[in-house]
Amino acid sequence: MLSVHLRLAEIFHINMTGPLTLEEAKELQYCLRENARYCWDCLMIDNQSRLASATNDHEWQLDLQRKLEVLRLTGRVPKN
Repeated sequence: MLSVHLRLAEIFHINMTGPLTLEEAKELQYCLRENARYCWDCLMIDNQSRLASATNDHEWQLDLQRKLEVLRLTGRVPKN
């Protein structure tokens, strides 16, 4: 789990007890944006991995698995 996901859950629970402050609302938007990017990157790698599998490109598939692992640990897709 990324820290942004933990903070998103915290803000959700804060909001259950009352309205968010302006700062919390800004932080919520940031967390939602980062979560959407993270989901998009995961789906992109998954789709590429399916293509690598369909074309029997094992080297590409291994590279994509490495990228997915880095993404899950850091929240960012490595450039190479």
